[in-house]
Amino acid sequence: MAKRVLVLCGNGVATSTVACKKIQDYMANANVRCEVIQAKIGELASYADKVDVIVLMAMGATLPDTVKTPLIKGLPFLTGMGLKETLEEIKKHLQ
Repeated sequence: MAKRVLVLCGNGVATSTVACKKIQDYMANANVRCEVIQAKIGELASYADKVDVIVLMAMGATLPDTVKTPLIKGLPFLTGMGLKETLEEIKKHLQ
């Protein structure tokens, strides 16, 4: 079964779409099989226990302490700074 990445943003449309595409492309090139899901922050409860890593695109947002899934801040997907390191961190959680 492929591991799963959940990308969360305010509306589950704009910034999460950018991050999803970059994650999918990077993992495909690295031969890492995964499913990348995008959603609104408000939909977290539906996915939190079903994914292996969460990428949070909403700056300043936090997740409840009950969420134990590894969390990665998504700012590098918007700025490009530290993007490769962030993608490698996601990859580590998927292997």
